[in-house]
Amino acid sequence: MARRRDVIDVRVSRRVLWVGADAYPLQNIARARRFEIVPRRGYAVRAFLKAEILVVVLGAVALAITENIGDSSSPSGLATFAALVVLALFVLNIVKLVRRLRRPILHQLVIETSSSSDTAVVSTDVKEVNHLIGLIMEAIDNPQAEFQLQVENVHIGDQINQFGDNNTGKKVNW
Repeated sequence: MARRRDVIDVRVSRRVLWVGADAYPLQNIARARRFEIVPRRGYAVRAFLKAEILVVVLGAVALAITENIGDSSSPSGLATFAALVVLALFVLNIVKLVRRLRRPILHQLVIETSSSSDTAVVSTDVKEVNHLIGLIMEAIDNPQAEFQLQVENVHIGDQINQFGDNNTGKKVNW
C-alpha cells in the first residue's frame, strides 16, 4: 500500500484548533488521545508463505511440462525461461515481505468531540503526537494559549468518515 507524507500546520488560534484546513472549536473537544496502528507482520509472513508455496507448485508444473516437451539431455529455452520466471517471482515475494516487515508503527492523534471522533494527524513519531496532545489539552485549560507547529502527516489508504447506523467501511491491511 502506498503511503503519502506531507507537512501540515497544526495551530491553536482564538480558541480554535486548526489541523490543516479542519477546524475544531476547543470548547467542543471532549478528548484528544493517541491510537497506534500496528503493522500486521504475522499476516505478511503468512501471505509470503502462501505465495512461495504457489511459486514452488507453479515451478514444478512448468518443469514437468518443459521436460515432456523438450529433449531431456539438454535444457530447452522454455525450461530456462520458466526457471527465470520462478526465480523472479521468488525474489519479488521476498522484496514484498521485507517491505511489509519494515513498516513502522503509526501513531494517530484522535480528536473526540461531542459528536464524533476524527483522526487529525498520523505520524511515525510517538513523541510528536504526545507533545501535540499535551499542547491541545493545555490550550483547552488556558483560554489565552496559542501555538503553531508544522507536523509530518502520513496518509494511509482511504479516509472514510461514517455517521449513522448500518454503515460498512473498507478494511485496510496495514
